[in-house]
Amino acid sequence: MSIKEKIKFPSWIKLDNAATIYPSTLTRKYASMFRMTISLNEKVDRRLLKEALNSVIKRFPSFRYKLKQGLFWCYFKRISGTPEIQDDYQNPMLRIDFKKNKGFMFRVRCFDKRIAIEYFHALTDGTGGITFLLTLTAEYLRLKHGVKIDYTNKILNPAENPKVDEYSDRFKKYARKIGGLEHEKKAYHYKGIKEESHILNIITGTIPVDKLKVICKEYDCTVTQFMVTNIIMAIQEIQEKEIKKQTRRKPIKVLVPINLRNIYDTNTMRNFSSYVNVGIDTVYGHYTLEETLNYVKSTMSLMLSEKRLNAKISGNVKMAKNIFIRITPMFIKKHIMSIIEYLMGDRYCSQTFSNLGVIEIPEQMEKYVKNMGFIIGKSRGKPGAGACISCKGKLYVSFSRKIKEPEFERLFFTRLIEMGIPVEIESNTGR
Repeated sequence: MSIKEKIKFPSWIKLDNAATIYPSTLTRKYASMFRMTISLNEKVDRRLLKEALNSVIKRFPSFRYKLKQGLFWCYFKRISGTPEIQDDYQNPMLRIDFKKNKGFMFRVRCFDKRIAIEYFHALTDGTGGITFLLTLTAEYLRLKHGVKIDYTNKILNPAENPKVDEYSDRFKKYARKIGGLEHEKKAYHYKGIKEESHILNIITGTIPVDKLKVICKEYDCTVTQFMVTNIIMAIQEIQEKEIKKQTRRKPIKVLVPINLRNIYDTNTMRNFSSYVNVGIDTVYGHYTLEETLNYVKSTMSLMLSEKRLNAKISGNVKMAKNIFIRITPMFIKKHIMSIIEYLMGDRYCSQTFSNLGVIEIPEQMEKYVKNMGFIIGKSRGKPGAGACISCKGKLYVSFSRKIKEPEFERLFFTRLIEMGIPVEIESNTGR
């Protein structure tokens, strides 16, 4: 029997707790997006990629829903078919036109040797996104070269039935009765000339992992802690040039997404992430690299405890259950939630930085894969965002920005080079 014959999936499902905010921030020009790519050593066969997609999407039932607005809440409605393969472009992550995309909240693109998938964040998070991309690539290589794949929790077998856990909302399962959101100070945002809404500037630095690990060992820190520290140091330099009076300076904080699957026993392909906000308060003066790193390490150590993270997700679930929020019509609630997201989201961080970690490519696939990439789309409030992914001994650090000036990226990568870390820079612009 096929998957379709064995399992009847719900005709509609509720949005997971993290996804509920994203429809409220949708505009004609903006959507919360992220992008993942994998480049092969040969040109992609578009016909075979579509065949692979037709097979793989059956294994990811939560990817076969479209966004609908009800009277009180948005919800996902079941759809059939698959999206068309689209051409990839130099300027990525424009808002998905759901109607033209058959309702799907992701799009698959290709160009030359590259496969790219761009996701609307209400659909899934980084873990779900990378699992879908790797599974699609594995199936493509099986069709193209007869590659026999060793399936893992990151590369799923398209012939297997989906597990209920994979398409379930796990926030409600693990949320407790007591929880709340922490009070934050408004963070500093560096300024610049805004680009037109259809332009997203991207700069990617390629770094040898072995060289980076040597430096991280010297500072006794993780790669994420090291990157976040240098992001803060670069932003601090910008703020000190812009705001001369120390007492007028604002905190510099970096929002770091946290994969809750590392804490709780689940392999859900829906959103299941939280975050920590780490940084320094520059009103007290200039911070050295060592001071900043100590703040980052100690703050992350405290905030990454299960109880602190659970309090945060429990607070979000509790808010969604509030009787006044529940009975408010969606056309009103959308504006309220949009304001809440602005007041409790971008205002309290200067930058986002997401590290997907090391992606292990199975031996059977490795010779066909050249590199990978991970980019976060533009936010409403922050000028830019950063993300990184490691593959085949290289770390790919990408920064996206909606302003013209690349000053932050220049300062960040210059810091790494001055510390003895080689960086190869690539950009989708001439700047």
